[in-house]
Amino acid sequence: MTKKFFFILLAILPFLSFAFNKDSIEVFDKSESHIRLSEEIIETLESNHLIKKDYASIKTQVFTEFLERLDPNKTIFTSPEIEIFFKRSDLALNIEEDLDLAFDIFNKYVDRYYLRHQTQIEFLHSIKKKNLNTSRTLIRDLSESKRLNSLIDLEYLWIDLSTNDAIQLILSGNSLEEAVEKTKKRMHNQLNFFEQTRSEDVFNIFVNSIGSIYGPHTTYMSPKNSEDFDINMSLSLEGIGALLSSDGLYTSISSLVPGGPAEKTDSIKPKDKIVGVGQEDEEEIVDVIGWRIDDVVELIRGPKGSKVRLEIIPSTSLDDNETKEIEIVRNVVKLEDQAAEKEIINIQRGEIDYKVGVIELPAFYLDFNAFQNRDYDYKSSHKDVKKLLKELKQENVDGLVIDLRNNGGGSLFEANKLAHLFLGRGTTVQIKNANGNIHGLGERWGYQYFDKPLVVLVNKFSASASEIVAGAIQDYGRGLVVGTDTFGKGTVQRVDSLSSGQIKFTESKFYRVSGSSTQNMGIEPDISLPSLYNLEELGESKLDRALAHDSIPETSHKDFNRVNPYMKELKEISMERVKNSSLFSNIELRKKWQEDNKRDNLNLNLEIRKTQKNKIEEFVLTNENSLRNRLNLPTFSSYKEFMEREDDPAMLDLDKEVMNEAANILIDLVELKGRSLIAMNKKTS
Repeated sequence: MTKKFFFILLAILPFLSFAFNKDSIEVFDKSESHIRLSEEIIETLESNHLIKKDYASIKTQVFTEFLERLDPNKTIFTSPEIEIFFKRSDLALNIEEDLDLAFDIFNKYVDRYYLRHQTQIEFLHSIKKKNLNTSRTLIRDLSESKRLNSLIDLEYLWIDLSTNDAIQLILSGNSLEEAVEKTKKRMHNQLNFFEQTRSEDVFNIFVNSIGSIYGPHTTYMSPKNSEDFDINMSLSLEGIGALLSSDGLYTSISSLVPGGPAEKTDSIKPKDKIVGVGQEDEEEIVDVIGWRIDDVVELIRGPKGSKVRLEIIPSTSLDDNETKEIEIVRNVVKLEDQAAEKEIINIQRGEIDYKVGVIELPAFYLDFNAFQNRDYDYKSSHKDVKKLLKELKQENVDGLVIDLRNNGGGSLFEANKLAHLFLGRGTTVQIKNANGNIHGLGERWGYQYFDKPLVVLVNKFSASASEIVAGAIQDYGRGLVVGTDTFGKGTVQRVDSLSSGQIKFTESKFYRVSGSSTQNMGIEPDISLPSLYNLEELGESKLDRALAHDSIPETSHKDFNRVNPYMKELKEISMERVKNSSLFSNIELRKKWQEDNKRDNLNLNLEIRKTQKNKIEEFVLTNENSLRNRLNLPTFSSYKEFMEREDDPAMLDLDKEVMNEAANILIDLVELKGRSLIAMNKKTS
């Protein structure tokens, strides 16, 4: 494709604008209520946020964020245009003039959006096979690219994006004609949703750009979003029980509500990308790539008992063409769905049959209304765990694994109460508020309800209250923390009502009894175990403008010294077991291959992409069959057969393998303590 083609295209575009329904979009402009509400939000944040910032000092950052939110993949504005926006920003004297600029930028965005759409549609109308066999490449993550300098450069990028869309659909089994039609349909759907944009949406983007400079958990919620937030907090939302996020192109699973329909299927995980949504009574899956997140949410939400079908790209997929369809029955998430559960794992060591108690706690839940009404029988996580501990003690277990994997937190009150079932008395966590005041939360009196050996199992999705419990158990030397680094959310948010909507902002920060904040760093396990995920891409530290990790003075606390004397040997024994585990070895090999074959660019040559796809499929099949051979399981003759397999046997369950290793580590601790006791008795006898 030559530059001459682009100049011709630009020349005819103005005469093609009749194809769009631009009149369906309102004239974007601020209102007096927007000015007043902006001032109210700024005053609230300047006065009450943990981090003290005044609006004047962050205005440049606000417009940087506003442009990032509008154009995250740098496909709309050129570098010279951005410079003009910032020069005008420097001249703006107040929030009213800032809003004027924000709306002017968005109106410019609208014009450019239509131009991009028309350019891509025209290209797709004329696309030939030769257009799919070029030497051009496309940066995989456009958000990491530099802004382009001219409109001509943008037009090349738009064509490249459409070329890539067509190639991806062809690699998924479509003909060129089918790929073109699906790409055009996707673009028309995106345009239809874009034309539903209103001035209120533009205002929300701007004020949330202000909030985001204070941190990733500071958000303005419009009256409609406030209603959704209140529904979520009361756990009465009828849907799939998942928190979604968007990068401007893909809607992804941010986290799963414990006990919710999505979590119960065990088929969808955090970081999975949703590319299509279908209803139970419709054959068609609606392509949602590029949709606004609230529109995707609206499509997924539905009445209790109905079914929704999601087409997803799994987070562990080696290739974006590898999608799968799952079906979820919508339901209301209830407290009882989040209830703690127990089991006993039997481990044979020589002639001894050990019993390991396991309590899985998906959230720190509390029936707050019943608690406030002084209902003695209120439901809570610490009460349920205490009951399960009583049952496990009656079973005479040798120790306990408390499973906090994927536990994103919940009630701070409950986290404190649960920690003291194992600690007795003492401080659990320190809290610093926006005024700089520090106070400890804990129990002055108490005893260990369970005093046998303890392992706390965590992963990258263990956050907030989970990190408080794990950190306290570790700092007190009461038990072992096993798994991966945790998420690293060490802040507390509050929600204040505004004249219109609500503002959620960070008001305080958690610190361990050792003085170290859980923010950003999370909890580092005593013994690390393999994970399917690339941990470097996950966690609080990967969120834009996450608050920094810091420390305050240590507070007095008891040292149980239950694990430190045995730590070195425990690590060595576990490492040997992990090295000899077929499943763990397979996971590490897969991750290494993925890292070694990572590409920053997408090749826009169909034949090269086919070769790359075949290479991925060959590796996946070979790796899977190698694992199955070691485990004496049937192998697959083709990649297609592997992808269409039924449920895998339990021995291929990585979560279960991690749990079994945690249980074995616990028994290692039991045995080492036993040997130490025998040695001490011999010395004194």
